[in-house]
Amino acid sequence: MTKDSQNFSLTPMVTTPPEVYFLNHDILNYCSIRIDWLSFSGIFHAEQNYTKLKENHWRQVKELDGRPLVFELDRVNENGEFTSLALLKRNQYKSSSWRIETSNHLNKKEKQQIINILALFDKPHATRLDIAIDFINSEHAGMNHRIFKPSVTTTIHRNKAGEIEIIYYGNRKSNVQYRYYDKKTEFEKQHKEKAPININSWERLELQLRNKKAVNDWKKEALKMLDYFKRPNLTTIEETDPKSFYMLTGIIKHPEYFKDLAKGTQAKYRKMIKNNSGFDVSLADKARELLLTNANVIQQEINSFLASKLDNKKDHATIKRNARPGKT
Repeated sequence: MTKDSQNFSLTPMVTTPPEVYFLNHDILNYCSIRIDWLSFSGIFHAEQNYTKLKENHWRQVKELDGRPLVFELDRVNENGEFTSLALLKRNQYKSSSWRIETSNHLNKKEKQQIINILALFDKPHATRLDIAIDFINSEHAGMNHRIFKPSVTTTIHRNKAGEIEIIYYGNRKSNVQYRYYDKKTEFEKQHKEKAPININSWERLELQLRNKKAVNDWKKEALKMLDYFKRPNLTTIEETDPKSFYMLTGIIKHPEYFKDLAKGTQAKYRKMIKNNSGFDVSLADKARELLLTNANVIQQEINSFLASKLDNKKDHATIKRNARPGKT
């Protein structure tokens, strides 16, 4: 095993949106939506296309018994340091099946180097899609929002001070999972430096979809997630319903305990949550409007990775249609 192959999985993907560095610090409640991760799977023959991989600057970083297992597409800075942009991996259970994974923060040339390889896949299709919704400099920052979805598994990670850093809703390997986390803290840990001074807070709501059907339904799933995303307006609740104030304060701090409440109590608060009684949904509304405005752009971006294959399908359909009896 080479030194490169030992280190390939530790190389960080490029995941920071550019506005983090350039956003005016006076702007409040900034929201952005982007594709943060894409995976495509299909039949690929790496040995036959080795020259094509080299031409597109994919380097082999792992092999087994002379068979390539993993290739990496890198960005190299002025110091000669590598940053991974995409991985091409052989499926361990089916040797002819491969997948490309990318964080999708690419320039035009880098994206084309991925498209050129996907064009060599047989029947490529998207198998994972992560949609990231960033809330920067929010008025109600502090990890105060929650996903209020009935019967969902909730896993919370806290820092040493007991503060919530990330909440997972659903299992990691399920077809649909939500994540809500302190992106500013993650950024500072990853980069080992403070976030830009224009960023007072940065929280991310993330939708992860696995398998072809879930990815195809990404818009529907994203809107569904936003329906569950809300912040208990504790000031209003405290004035009108003190008992609910204390209950919802506890649910915010320990959402994993909601399932332990009596069924009647759960039903009461589920009704409040569903009707947004005492809840602030302004961030979700802002994100929903932005999502609907940009849905076609996001879909076009997904399709652009498979543009050559989609064009071929259209050409074949046209040829087949024109070949029907009676066509001249």
